[in-house]
Amino acid sequence: MDNKAALRQLLMWKRRQLDPARQPDLMGWTPRRGRGRRAPGLSQAQVAQLLHVSERTYADFERGEKAAPTLEFLDDTARVLHLREYERVALYVYAVGYEPPHPLDPLAGRTVPAIWDEAVRHVTGQACYVNDVAWNVVAYNDEFVRMFPRAPDAEPVIPERNLMRYVLLNNAAREHHLVNWESEWAVPLSAQLRNAVAQYPGNADLQRLDEEVAADPVSGPIYRANHVASVHPNGDTRRMRYPWYGPPDEQVPLDRCCQRHAHSQEGDVTMCAAMPLGSPGARFFLLVFKPDLARQPDGQDD
Repeated sequence: MDNKAALRQLLMWKRRQLDPARQPDLMGWTPRRGRGRRAPGLSQAQVAQLLHVSERTYADFERGEKAAPTLEFLDDTARVLHLREYERVALYVYAVGYEPPHPLDPLAGRTVPAIWDEAVRHVTGQACYVNDVAWNVVAYNDEFVRMFPRAPDAEPVIPERNLMRYVLLNNAAREHHLVNWESEWAVPLSAQLRNAVAQYPGNADLQRLDEEVAADPVSGPIYRANHVASVHPNGDTRRMRYPWYGPPDEQVPLDRCCQRHAHSQEGDVTMCAAMPLGSPGARFFLLVFKPDLARQPDGQDD
């Protein structure tokens, strides 16, 4: 199926799901008279009226014959036909060949369906979490809580529910938890923050982060001078310390970053990222941590 056929099928399917009687802007609409069975839902003429365009303009668009429809026209069509976000993405792809530059719903990415919390909590063996578009953690499992530095014999806790604030502004993250902090963590994450602030100018949490990070004496110079345009973390591998909770193991080289924190192990963490459908900008992360192996006798490695 080509894009024209796919566009036509999507638009016909969506308008036939809508009841003309439930459209306030169609009050006073005079239905057409004539022979033949009336198709359910909205007609092309009714959609055109709701879009404030001629019937021919909308009919040409539905057939894929409208050259270069504007983004405003596409978004108006998405609103009139009550398209879900993933359906709007399909509308853009079929009509102009690329995805929308931003979500239609201003709250998209700030809310995640509650079932994600239950799903994430049942993941075992690897730390995982979901954050919203401003890096606020909205769901996580036990392994995620256990990965942060802690005092000996202390219960594990999340030191900061906003991960961007933790990485860029928390001293424990900068000095003890995240190895090679400036090059492997601060530079790529500050680039992500700059991109998100530009993409979601109405998000108050992102605007607050922008101000806090820019004013910080440590992260601020990195953030202000960072010329990286955009960074996608999926598949990135970085160095970090992970607290050790198990019994002594000769294969696990444990040490302490400082006297205030419990024993930990250094290694590589790889980030596997995905996006919950219906929440553009939100992200699900699975963190795969691989500790460094202990050196064997006589300096021989495995």
